[in-house]
Amino acid sequence: MSQVLVIGARGKTGRHVVSGLVSRGVSVKAASRNPDEFDGGHGVPTRFEWHDDSTWGSALNGVDAVYLVKPESEDVVDVVSQFVSRMQDAGVRRLVLLSECATQTRTDDVAERRAELAVEATSLDWTILRPSWFMQDIIDDDFFGPMIRDDGIMVMTTGGSATAWIDARDIAQVAVELLISGGYSQQALDLTGPQALTLSELADHISAAKGTPVLGVEETVADAESRMRQDGYDEDTIAYLTRIAVSIIDGHTSTVTGHVESITGHAPRTLESFLAENEAQLQPSAPTDTSESAEQNLAAKNEALFRRLVAAWARSDFDALLDCFADDMIYTDMPFHDAPVVGKPAFRRHVTDYNALFAHGHVDAELVTVVSTDSHVVGELSCRAVYVGPGAPTDGVPVHWYATLVDTVVDGKVTSEHAYFDPTVFANAVQHVTA
Repeated sequence: MSQVLVIGARGKTGRHVVSGLVSRGVSVKAASRNPDEFDGGHGVPTRFEWHDDSTWGSALNGVDAVYLVKPESEDVVDVVSQFVSRMQDAGVRRLVLLSECATQTRTDDVAERRAELAVEATSLDWTILRPSWFMQDIIDDDFFGPMIRDDGIMVMTTGGSATAWIDARDIAQVAVELLISGGYSQQALDLTGPQALTLSELADHISAAKGTPVLGVEETVADAESRMRQDGYDEDTIAYLTRIAVSIIDGHTSTVTGHVESITGHAPRTLESFLAENEAQLQPSAPTDTSESAEQNLAAKNEALFRRLVAAWARSDFDALLDCFADDMIYTDMPFHDAPVVGKPAFRRHVTDYNALFAHGHVDAELVTVVSTDSHVVGELSCRAVYVGPGAPTDGVPVHWYATLVDTVVDGKVTSEHAYFDPTVFANAVQHVTA
């Protein structure tokens, strides 16, 4: 093999593909938009831009194999199709495409599957890699890093299903072996770590490594889509991220495969070893300097506290719920404002009795709106449950109600909470089914 082109040479996997190939004596073109800024791997810095095809020819010149990381763009299918055609014209023999988990479950009209089909239609000696979620995303500033470090939560949409997280370095080592030695031609490989974990189990592992509690917060598909729209995501991106969430919910990320070990000769790295190695990146960020940014940071922390509180209540995790409150907290059901609940022991009894009104103590609570400041959080909840309280039939009765919580937060704990809701919802539901 004379030379390999690595596209995305500064990325999570690409940088390790470059260094892995170089360590094996392979000549590497390390492609990036700004090659002068390339800072690792010892490959030959090579200018490459997906949307400037004048850079493609020189990048492909003299290349036998390509490691291809798709661009993040609306026209990804067209760009990848044109590029693999140019690869064939340039005499490139081997292609390893980094795709994503569960793409085989998508219909042929979605972008990520169409990009794979464009590769499969070529005469190239191709292999497609479909890795599970990267462990690196846990500490990445653009993914879960900030919420874990500063808010003590990890928000995902999983439906209770597990994910077999994988270290990006293991993905890169698989790619290196396939680029050098070949094999697995015209195949797509599902790459995973050694263990599939639910969100709750993942949060426990992160908590142990971080040294402070991290709560896994389950977000419904509808709630996630609403949040992304509020954050300004375009509809194509929302649809893409929703497909990933649905893949997790459907269990497509829960299967552990043996491809990493069979191809590289070593077992994939464990989550425990990854977290231990990156323990410093799990710790809280340094405080900001300006008062304005401090207020914004405090408001974000308060919202995260509120989300933890709602998630813990909805699943009857009373220890996690009470951890969100100050010892001398005051809770008031506003329809019964003359009977406030004072102190955590009394509140535990109150909320235990309340959640016992619902089958298995479970409530599906969707956050409709959340507004937070440096001292208060107001949240509107859409709640669904099976009511099994007084008057309900043996199997219970489905109920749907809205509630608004107004919380005062001091030093990271809720000191008072006022709950506004219509208490006649439950009696009306019972009356409806028994009428």
